[in-house]
Amino acid sequence: MTPGTLLSWHRRLVRWRWTYPHSGGRPPVDAKIAELIGQMARENPGWGYKRIQGELLGLGYRVGASTVRWVLRQLRTPPAPQRSHDTWRQFLHAQAATMLACGFFHVDCAVTLRRVYVFFVIVCRSNTRLCG
Repeated sequence: MTPGTLLSWHRRLVRWRWTYPHSGGRPPVDAKIAELIGQMARENPGWGYKRIQGELLGLGYRVGASTVRWVLRQLRTPPAPQRSHDTWRQFLHAQAATMLACGFFHVDCAVTLRRVYVFFVIVCRSNTRLCG
């Protein structure tokens, strides 16, 4: 074996290695799904990666949270806490609009000697301002 033969074998191996097609890596994201992710992030600034992933799953698109993060980074959209500009007052108003109060008590009837159990729910909604 001569040094020229060894070098020719080496050149052939290097040429084969660098021309071999590589099929690894992240599969491309469909443009329709990327646009849908961007739309969800713009319309719902409080939604994070996992929430967008769950909503896409509900629509029939199976996408990972890291893919959602990657697409939003490509669209130059910041993460949810930086997109959401809710003030404390807006947060309290949103919570008060959906608040329920419930209670449970019992009443002993002296005439029938029976105990009556009562469970009640009150919707706490007000048109007045909460924070001043």
